Amino acid sequence: MDTLFDSPCRYMSDSELLYEISNNRQIVSDIERSNEVIDLEKLFSSLTPGRRRVAVAAVEIYKRQQSQQVECRQILRSEDIYELMGPLIGDLPNEEFWAISLNQSAKLIKKVRISVGGIDQTSADIRLIMRVLIDTGATQFAAVHNHPSGNIRPSNEDKRLTEQLKKAAGLLNIRMIDHVIITNGGYYSFGDEGLI
Repeated sequence: MDTLFDSPCRYMSDSELLYEISNNRQIVSDIERSNEVIDLEKLFSSLTPGRRRVAVAAVEIYKRQQSQQVECRQILRSEDIYELMGPLIGDLPNEEFWAISLNQSAKLIKKVRISVGGIDQTSADIRLIMRVLIDTGATQFAAVHNHPSGNIRPSNEDKRLTEQLKKAAGLLNIRMIDHVIITNGGYYSFGDEGLI
């Protein structure tokens, strides 16, 4: 039996891997002919329902694993926040807002999804976020949300929310370390820009 880390898949070409997933030479030929980067959405939509469920589950496990590798170390920089949350929300078709609760040593206590919105906005209730931080025992935190459009620049609403969060958390003696906006291709950090 093949082991997870020493299977023949490691040595297969992209085309051979696509065939392993799809079991359909036509799909592989179409992708090879288009000579484009593999679009997983398109590939998965062409699979049978059973294969699609398995493929989507495998991708989700991979994304969570990428995020979990960051969970056990200190969250000190915007890059750490991006590595923690990018795999989870970077490619979503809708906006999500998360609060990252940290202890005094900058270790992750909990990641909490605050809201799920539409394609270009989500709401974030300051009181709910503060309650999450208090309930988890956070002494510091980061706010994180994604921009499905791919535009990493903060909106005026993003800037206003960041100011409100910083003020509310300050009253509770909880330090806001950053607000990071994540896209599929990168991130924007209020902290790196000197806005925290």
